[in-house]
Amino acid sequence: MAFDQRQVGTRYGEANVTRRIGIIGANWSLKVHGSAWRLLPDVEVAAVCTAHRETAEAAAEAFGVPRAYWDVADLVADPTLDIIDVGSRPSYRYDMVMAALNAGKHVYDALPFAVDTQHALAQSELAAKKGLVGVVDAQFRWVPAAMHMLKLVSEGFLGEPLGFNFQLLQPLRNHDGFIYPHASYPGGGVSPYKWLADSGSGGSAWRNFGSHMVLFLMPLLGRVKAATGSDTTGIRQWHLPDGSSYTPDTADLGCGVLRMENGALGTIQTSWTVADGPGIRVELWGTKGRLLYVDPTFGDGVSSRLYAGKTEPFVFGTAAGEWLETPEHYFAVPGTGFSKENAPSYIVSMGWMFHDMLEAIKHERAPSPSFEEAAHAHRVVEAVIESGRSGRWIEIGDR
Repeated sequence: MAFDQRQVGTRYGEANVTRRIGIIGANWSLKVHGSAWRLLPDVEVAAVCTAHRETAEAAAEAFGVPRAYWDVADLVADPTLDIIDVGSRPSYRYDMVMAALNAGKHVYDALPFAVDTQHALAQSELAAKKGLVGVVDAQFRWVPAAMHMLKLVSEGFLGEPLGFNFQLLQPLRNHDGFIYPHASYPGGGVSPYKWLADSGSGGSAWRNFGSHMVLFLMPLLGRVKAATGSDTTGIRQWHLPDGSSYTPDTADLGCGVLRMENGALGTIQTSWTVADGPGIRVELWGTKGRLLYVDPTFGDGVSSRLYAGKTEPFVFGTAAGEWLETPEHYFAVPGTGFSKENAPSYIVSMGWMFHDMLEAIKHERAPSPSFEEAAHAHRVVEAVIESGRSGRWIEIGDR
């Protein structure tokens, strides 16, 4: 039984066992995921794995992790671990995910989910075959204002869904002789993501951000029936503040037109090279109403706002709706003490996602977002790329 994300605010059920997490990667996954995992009850970040002994041991010491590994095979063979959090670049992750699943571990995997559709389906199918929980790192649906939006959609606020526009537009930095996507060099204690310039890594502004936005769209409007669109590269040279330079062969802009199985038609546009990049903008409308979600960040969980407008009579040129207050319970991740006043940025949405994964393991149900959902989203992302080459609509069911 799939989790009904509209029903939030429930506590853990019966007494819990401690779930032990092994994290692959010492950048975002350890620094941010690790912090979120540790705020949940009955969870221990028990191991970290990097490619080299010296970096693994240094990361374990710096973050207070009991065990260090520098071979994924050794990590997934650790009988004390329950969940493997896989945070390396996409081109590395397939073997890691498959090794973890074959070792009987539940898996939390980053996005993009895979480098190709074959790998996406293989990961999803193996998790299902093994009866394991696989979750992908698509936190936008767990942002408090997004959960509020989903609740309104489920209650029929839109009426019959008609259309949508989804945008994820992140900033271009262009100053003092430097030019680069903020996503590649975010600062704030996070190491640079220089591999975003390399198509061999499996990433791009469309693959990374498009995956996020399709997975945001799905609980709101369902599955995608067909897609068309294209992706492209506009910024031909990156010059980063550390003095390094790159000639990217990854797309920095992607646009898709999607026809949903329920008949709604809309667009997804993603880029990591937008001057004054506004962040996230999501708009849905139907026969009875319109919802607008805006977030100037990358889904930090506390900066987003939700507008709701109805089709009631109003003076043309004026607003027919209002900005809504997000109810308190959407911030209250069970066991954390989070509230609307103290919910930490980024951690609140990840906390909900990790909590749901633990509940899915306990109750043997599907998580949100699942590997199966991620495989569908991957097909959609690949369909837009294929459409850009072929010039035709691509049916998702045919992939």
